[in-house]
Amino acid sequence: MGKIALLPEQLINQIAAGEVVERPASVVKELLENSIDAGARKIVVTVRQGGVGLMRISDDGCGMSAEDALMSLERHATSKIRTLEDLNAIRSMGFRGEALASIASVSRLTLRTRRAEDSSGTELVLEGGKILRESPVGMPVGTEISVAELFFNTPARLKFLKSEQTEYQNVLDSVINAALATPGIAFKLIEEKPEEEQWRSKVVLDVPATDNLLVRIRGVLGNLMAEEMIEIYNGAVNLGIRGYIGKPQLSRANRSLQYLFVNGRPITSHVLSYAVKQAYHSLLPKERYPVFVILFELDPSMVDVNCHPRKTEVKFKDEREVFRVLTQSCAKALENAVMMPKMTADNFNYYQERQAGTLSGAAAGAVGTAVDDHVARPPEFAAFKQPVTESLQFQSLTRQETVQVSMDINRQRATDSTAPYVMPGQKITQQSDPETGGENEMDSNLIPLGQLNNSFILCQRGADLVIIDQHAAHERIRYNKLMSEAENDEKAIQPLLMPINIELSPADAAVLDANKALLDEIGLKLEHFGGNTFAVNEVPSFLTKSNLEKVLFGLIDDLRTVGDGSPGTSADLKAHRGDLFSRKERALTFLACRSAVKFGDPLSREEIAALIDQLNKTRLGRTTCPHGRPIMVVLEESELWSRFGRKYTGFFENEKFRDVNC
Repeated sequence: MGKIALLPEQLINQIAAGEVVERPASVVKELLENSIDAGARKIVVTVRQGGVGLMRISDDGCGMSAEDALMSLERHATSKIRTLEDLNAIRSMGFRGEALASIASVSRLTLRTRRAEDSSGTELVLEGGKILRESPVGMPVGTEISVAELFFNTPARLKFLKSEQTEYQNVLDSVINAALATPGIAFKLIEEKPEEEQWRSKVVLDVPATDNLLVRIRGVLGNLMAEEMIEIYNGAVNLGIRGYIGKPQLSRANRSLQYLFVNGRPITSHVLSYAVKQAYHSLLPKERYPVFVILFELDPSMVDVNCHPRKTEVKFKDEREVFRVLTQSCAKALENAVMMPKMTADNFNYYQERQAGTLSGAAAGAVGTAVDDHVARPPEFAAFKQPVTESLQFQSLTRQETVQVSMDINRQRATDSTAPYVMPGQKITQQSDPETGGENEMDSNLIPLGQLNNSFILCQRGADLVIIDQHAAHERIRYNKLMSEAENDEKAIQPLLMPINIELSPADAAVLDANKALLDEIGLKLEHFGGNTFAVNEVPSFLTKSNLEKVLFGLIDDLRTVGDGSPGTSADLKAHRGDLFSRKERALTFLACRSAVKFGDPLSREEIAALIDQLNKTRLGRTTCPHGRPIMVVLEESELWSRFGRKYTGFFENEKFRDVNC
């Protein structure tokens, strides 16, 4: 007997399923594509247990005859293509004819379908790819496919799935992608959860059909996103582009809100994502990513959609041209959206900060223009540059013009809450270290000189120059306080007189739902207010209304990167001090970072003095922030002499040389 043999059909299907069915979201994606190809005008998705327990997709499409229903379960059976020429001109979402067969081979599948010309429909019940029952059924026109107990016969595959909440969020992402790609189709997503021995249905997403993409964006991603989007358009015959890109203030810490579609197909492309970011040029820092929903329409022969097993990537015939046109379209839209604010004597400093790209949204709002703290200067502001020598001075912005930095340093101090007013050249009172009984060895004599680019605090220590990263310093101070409160179960919580309602996208709402207990642990009390709106009832005492929404969105971005698992209690935190990646500690790190003073925030003299005072009292990790970045660098006196081509002689250490003009 030979060594080589044909594989059994069932094993072939399960191998194919490994390429097509990676997780529940893969099933939803494939079935949604079939519904779209069937001409559906309304699609309803129902999910249980993250999709592992049940996924039901029903549509009002054209339906199938009994014969076609049976044929659709065969491998490589499709109505989408017939010849090689068809493969080079694909307009449909699906075309390989392997999805249903692969899904059926690893689940308990029920297919119900009916055409308009048929008096009754057809129901097929399968288990592990084998047909158990075929019968007529009464139902409306369309198709309904239920996939239960995914991977019931392949436990090894089941073991590698993530948590129920993670799998559900991936299913949600698949539905959101389909909804954004096809605004002309109504979508509804229902999540069923067990409650008192029955399933309770929760409508997560319900958007009607529309011919307006912005309306669909509003329905899927929320009003906040839709109101801050800029339309882009390129009407070339060979390469059509339409969609919306977010204003710089909508930028996120990851690519979670970047949606690309080619001929209606959701794709992932780091090249095209980079093309969009290029259009923002200096409007975004390196670690921030723009938000966008962009749809491409081009001749099918100019794109290969058959280059990836899950059809999530495509190849363009001329990717360089696509890159160029996309970048230009986005750049033009951004240029047209920049409005020149009026110049007045009262807000000269506003223009100085705006020119430097460091003014925050709160400060911008105070003078009537919403500008994000990450937005760099447009070329129009070049005329308002200040001399370099003046950039080292304390800023003289009024309180209405300054950003609400939410430092609350005085509230955190164990001593008198009133920080001394420190003028340049005045020494800060030395503090005693309670652990050593002596003077704090670090920077007790730092003398503030000013703020550089609203980002670095310049200080004098003896004859040396000390440059402090204001964000890293405040982040370390805040992190140490949060960790101390967590370890001692002493959280400083501020109940809000009036709850603040924040509307989120379904994806962001799912992240909050999954981490609600963790947020409670760190002092953020939220309640579901209906739909995707959450009411914030309590916050850590240092948070203010002015920065709460921004902090919350930043936390959501950070929490996406946290692994699955239940949030640790304070006792757990004490028991696992060496676990630097505990969920609670990471969440506290995120909160400290998101709520700390930012690069570009102008600080008053009192705020700088208080910040340095708090840093002097910090005994743990005062040289680095919680992420390991340095808080300060020291330019020693000898180095200064060397930089200016002078031979160091200890000039300032010798009193008799102080009046010598070298």
